[in-house]
Amino acid sequence: MTNIFWPVFKNLEEEMNRLMFNIHIDDNQLNVYSSKIADLILRAATEIESLSKELYVSNGGTKSENIKYDHDALKYLDKIWSIDKKLVIISSYNCFQSNRIIEPFKKKENRSGSNKKTYGWNNSYQNLKHDRANSLEYGSATYLFDIMAALFVLNLYYKDDSYELGKDSISSNFDPQVGSTIFSIKLHKSQSINMTGGFNKDADFEECTFLVKPTDKATEYLTKTIEEINEENKQIKMNKLVEQFKSEKFSTAEEAIKLLKDKAQQKQPDNFNNLLVQRISEINKELNFEAVLNKNQF
Repeated sequence: MTNIFWPVFKNLEEEMNRLMFNIHIDDNQLNVYSSKIADLILRAATEIESLSKELYVSNGGTKSENIKYDHDALKYLDKIWSIDKKLVIISSYNCFQSNRIIEPFKKKENRSGSNKKTYGWNNSYQNLKHDRANSLEYGSATYLFDIMAALFVLNLYYKDDSYELGKDSISSNFDPQVGSTIFSIKLHKSQSINMTGGFNKDADFEECTFLVKPTDKATEYLTKTIEEINEENKQIKMNKLVEQFKSEKFSTAEEAIKLLKDKAQQKQPDNFNNLLVQRISEINKELNFEAVLNKNQF
């Protein structure tokens, strides 16, 4: 599939970078506004409308007509991916503001003329779209950062890229900018491997756009290996139980059955860890990692 959205995002980024070179973006300049900034906001909003609808349709959205980008598409993407929790970090060396964390899909601003909450960038877009002459202050640097961060996140989900990390479980070679020159994302790095094939979530899991996990092939191998070790462990326990039973003496069948039941209820020595240690080098050989989009798949 040809991706027509990413080149547009990169072109908007280039224009934004030139703008940031001409304006010293610090806390005192975040409310500066201009027709150029307003133009960038409107163009980014057009991309968001198209991208959100594409993602809605391709990821199970049920409406086929009259899809609204905010009430239908973004609401649905939030439901399946928790995009309202995703954080974007401003990492450009051209930016000097103190707050560098953006929550682009957090509804934190009242829509103009209403008490209903909306995304800050959407309030800017609606005012500029419907009454630009009297709303130019909505074409500010703050809103530009918000809407470009939102567009960045949607582009990443549309691209749906994954990155092979090999043995790099701490993802030291993963670039959190993932192609952007202005923004970075949060990456979830689980501190431990779930030996049952699950995923250990840290407290910031939903804030992360990407996560590090064992590859599907490694997970399949690990699950199979654990099952084999469990079966081997059960067999060892059973063999020990049988040997204990053989060493006992009894005179009737009822006595033998009672003794067998009693011994079966006794806790048998667990050999799981020893068996795991024996196969650890084999497991390490097969254990590779990848960075993938966080789609609430765990």
